[in-house]
Amino acid sequence: MRKAAPQAESKPAEPQQAPPIEPEESKPRFFAVTGAVVHTVTGPVLHGPTVLCKNGKIAAIGHGVAIPKEAETLDAKGFHLYPGLVAVSSSGIVGSEPPEDNTDLYNLSLTLALAGGVTTVVTGNTAAKLTFGTLEDHVVKRNLFTTLQYSTLNPDGRRQFRQALDRARQHLRDLEAYEEKKKLDPKAKPPDSAWVKGEYETALKLLRHEVVAVAVADTAGELEDLAILAGQYDFRLVVRGAAEGWVVAPAMARAGLRAVITPRTRRDTDERISRPNGSSIENAKILYDHGVGLAIIPASPGTSLSGLAGRDLMHLPMEAAFAVRGGLPDDVAVRAITIDAAQVLGIEHRVGSVEVGKDADFALVDGDLLHYMTLVRWTVVNGRIAYDKEKDSLLSHVRRGGDQDAPAPPDYWPRRLGEER
Repeated sequence: MRKAAPQAESKPAEPQQAPPIEPEESKPRFFAVTGAVVHTVTGPVLHGPTVLCKNGKIAAIGHGVAIPKEAETLDAKGFHLYPGLVAVSSSGIVGSEPPEDNTDLYNLSLTLALAGGVTTVVTGNTAAKLTFGTLEDHVVKRNLFTTLQYSTLNPDGRRQFRQALDRARQHLRDLEAYEEKKKLDPKAKPPDSAWVKGEYETALKLLRHEVVAVAVADTAGELEDLAILAGQYDFRLVVRGAAEGWVVAPAMARAGLRAVITPRTRRDTDERISRPNGSSIENAKILYDHGVGLAIIPASPGTSLSGLAGRDLMHLPMEAAFAVRGGLPDDVAVRAITIDAAQVLGIEHRVGSVEVGKDADFALVDGDLLHYMTLVRWTVVNGRIAYDKEKDSLLSHVRRGGDQDAPAPPDYWPRRLGEER
């Protein structure tokens, strides 16, 4: 009698594997603005196009641009879209260096600056974004400048700096001669570079255009001095202040200087000096007319709650408007707080204009950017809405929906308008 063959043990069915879930961060993040009047700054003004952003960058601009169904869309019909404003100096908006370790991403000063349309600021020697609530792409560029001390009050320092530039320039000549000699003699020895450190290293980087110098100067004499120095040694220099720049604008232009100015700066005329001096409301216009690159900044690099016609970063466009009062063209004034300010910082490839490939930083406003009645409705940083006036308690009650003819809001603090003391 044959025995039945043993049955093979049945194995439990293999569990079906669910399709892998795509990580959230790897999915493209789309954001689109539709219907706005788009001021590209470096190109034409566009009426009602779609500005499509992908992963914080501008991906497409135009009519008929297809918007992905998963995109966050902002209907901005009736509003004006400008590039996010660039403040070449700030205090208290983001944290001290390194800003990614010290910034309070929800602080009131940051919100106030966003309410003024500012999206990029300088803290210390670093350019950083006002990335409300996130540190993603917070830092734009580090080591923006090398500080130049070149004052008549320190003649030894001036002499030493010139000596460092002279030695660095000779070293560059020796290196050039060595490269030529090496073509004929492979055993040629390069010039000694062991001494290239400290101020000599800085001087060498300046001459090679690897860094940009920054100096503070207001008087015509100081500015002329710096122009002669930069022109003689051919290095890039940004001057902060330049209150009397209108006096020596041709010299500044010939040396390729850029200026960071505050149009409302007032400097009294010194009657003891025979040549023109003091401040001028036409300072920005005269500098621009001679070809000096400009960035505009208010007197206060921070933000303040002391009033809505202030001199702080919340009112950066108003400072630019005062340059227009002195004769600067409107479009140039806008450039001085956007693309030209970005050029001063060396970050114009990322911010300062509305162009495909650049960072999606926008200030959406309810009128002409330079008009004193204009308010920011939305501020977008890296393709995210960082400020929405209607959702923020700061200015939500003022001209809701951008209506320029809306009645004045109720006033409760410190007392009602017209109320007797």
